[in-house]
Amino acid sequence: MGTAQEFILEMAEIVSMPEVYFKIRELMEDPKTKIGDYERIVQADPMLAIRVMRIANSHYFGFNRKTNDLYGAISLIGDIQLHDLLLGSLCMRAFYNIPEQVFNYTDFWRQGIQCGIVARSIARLCRLPASNRYFTLGLLLEIGHAAMFVKNPELAYRALLESQEQNCDLSKIERKYFGFDYCQLGVELVKTWHLPVVYPQIIGHHLNPYQCGQEFRVETEIVNLAFHYCDSQGLSGLPLSQIQAGRQPHVVIPNNIEKLIAKEISDNTDEVFTMLAPPSNAIGVATGGMEIWP
Repeated sequence: MGTAQEFILEMAEIVSMPEVYFKIRELMEDPKTKIGDYERIVQADPMLAIRVMRIANSHYFGFNRKTNDLYGAISLIGDIQLHDLLLGSLCMRAFYNIPEQVFNYTDFWRQGIQCGIVARSIARLCRLPASNRYFTLGLLLEIGHAAMFVKNPELAYRALLESQEQNCDLSKIERKYFGFDYCQLGVELVKTWHLPVVYPQIIGHHLNPYQCGQEFRVETEIVNLAFHYCDSQGLSGLPLSQIQAGRQPHVVIPNNIEKLIAKEISDNTDEVFTMLAPPSNAIGVATGGMEIWP
C-alpha cells in the first residue's frame, strides 16, 4: 500500500484543475485586480462564462438583481463568491471525461450537490455569513471517493460493498484496503489543486469536527451535520437536533428546519446541477433522493 499523497500524484494528470482556476486565484491575490481583469479571464473560457451568467441570474444563489452581461455578472457575484462558486463547477469539470462505467458522474455530483444545499441551508438559517462557501464545502466533501473510483474502481467498490454488508463505517474499510480513507485522499487532492486552506481542513476533519482547529470549527460542524443528514442511502430525514445531540455545538440549529431543507433539496437540485455541470451531463437529474455510485 502506498500513501494518499502517492495515490494522488500517480493520477494528477487525469483529474487536474483547468488552468483558468489558477489564473483566477492569481487575480484574487493581486490587490490591483479589477472586475475587467476577471472578465477577460472568464471570457476566454466560453463554458465558464456560461456558468458565471447562470450563477449570477439563478434563483438558487439569489443575487439581488439580474444582469445581461459578463462584467455585470462578475460585479454582482463578487470575487470571493466567484471563486467559491466556480470552484465547484471546475472540480466537476476535472472529472468530466472519466468513463461512465468507472465513475457515475451524475449520481456522485448529485449527492454532493444535495450535501452542499443542506450545508448552505443550515448556514443561512443560522444567519452565518458567506453561506455560498458552505455549498461548495458540502459539494466537495467526498471528493476523495471520486479519486478512489477513478484510479482503482474495483477496490473502491469492494470497500463500499463490504461497508454496506457489515453496516460499518466506510472510511474504516477503506483504510483496510487502501491504507488511507477518502478524507485523507481528498485532502491530498485539493492540496494538489492548491485550494484555499479551508478546503483541506474541512474535508480532512468533517467526520470528527472537534479535531479541527478553532479557526474552522463552525464550518466543520455545519458540514458534519450536512454529511450525516445526507447519508449514503438517501436523505435520512434524521432531525438535525438529534444528530447534534450530545455535542457542544458552535452553531445553534433552529427548530423544525428539516422541512425547509427538504424543500430546498427538492426545488434546487436540478437547477444547480444544470448550472454547474458541463453541458452533456446537465440533463435528467432526479431529485427524489440520492443514489449510490458507481
